[in-house]
Amino acid sequence: MVRIGIIGSGNTIGIAQNHVNAYKHCKDAQITAVYDILDGRAQSYIDKFELTDAKVCASLEELFSLCDAVSICTPNATHIELSVAALKAGKHVLCEKPFAPTPEECAEAIKYAKLTGKVAMIGLCYRDIPGFVYMKKLLDEGKMGRVFFVREEQGGDRIASPDVKLEWRMQKDLSGPGALADFGSHMMDICDYLLRDTCGPICEVQCMQDICIPQREVIGRPGKMGKVTNDDVACWICRTTSGTLYNFTASRIGATFMLEIVGEGGKMIFNGARPFELTLQLKDKNGGYASRPEVVPVPEECYGGDENAPRVPFDINFYYEIRQFLDAIETGKESLLTFERGQYIQSLIQAAQEAADCGETVYLNVEE
Repeated sequence: MVRIGIIGSGNTIGIAQNHVNAYKHCKDAQITAVYDILDGRAQSYIDKFELTDAKVCASLEELFSLCDAVSICTPNATHIELSVAALKAGKHVLCEKPFAPTPEECAEAIKYAKLTGKVAMIGLCYRDIPGFVYMKKLLDEGKMGRVFFVREEQGGDRIASPDVKLEWRMQKDLSGPGALADFGSHMMDICDYLLRDTCGPICEVQCMQDICIPQREVIGRPGKMGKVTNDDVACWICRTTSGTLYNFTASRIGATFMLEIVGEGGKMIFNGARPFELTLQLKDKNGGYASRPEVVPVPEECYGGDENAPRVPFDINFYYEIRQFLDAIETGKESLLTFERGQYIQSLIQAAQEAADCGETVYLNVEE
């Protein structure tokens, strides 16, 4: 039985609840400790999710004494410090994305992961969404042939209202980039995971950003307005070493979750509102389109083969993320989502941010 500590319960989105729900589906895991910097929040969390075996902890040291592994679900700027503290305490670590505001900051956590030999995993879980698994299968089978271009959009509409108060994720010193990092981390990971073998790594980036709601009320200070210091919307274009273009849009003030891949063999479209199907319009690689788009259910083989996996949108991919973490702890097999992977994705985000800041193309040194 792997004893789990939850660090950070969240005040708004609360990504920790996705971790908790996934752990509760795993018979070999037990949540034994919860820590949050705000008094009362950890107890409320334990009560809400009926974590009867969990204890409210007054400090990280107390939490570390009660667990074997931790899920870190706190603001971006705290990830490295908390990861290092957990690793030094001999704990396995699953850290939420984005890994850190900059890729340089990731180095310390990577160092301690190597020194301790503990599982150190970053929470890039979207690749286990069945629709993406099916896309990967079709791409690996060569159905698309040469990929011409990719269009991806992610985001949310929770903070579209100017009445939403100034959160840490809207402040560059606590978050790094805004929508670019929050959603872009998943977007970059998915495209690179699906297409690197076909299209090569990203080697050029151009980007533009906007802050659409420049001021918001400061939390806990009625009437006091504070400045939003990172992007509400980011649009960026990347070119891979094979010449394929990726077109990304990330928005936290309203967006559609979708991914479209167009190539010699036709088109495939993923709609995040319907993650268990794809829209396909395939064609002969040397001819034109002869049929209309068809909605195709994801085949059974793309659901991961685990009967304990909940067949609920997003619950299923968080389950497989947690399952991968636990399996790595129990078997010693390295996760695909290492801290090094988190740092690499952060380097792509930083390249996009640099491109937006300078208004020019940023070129990356890549090894194919």
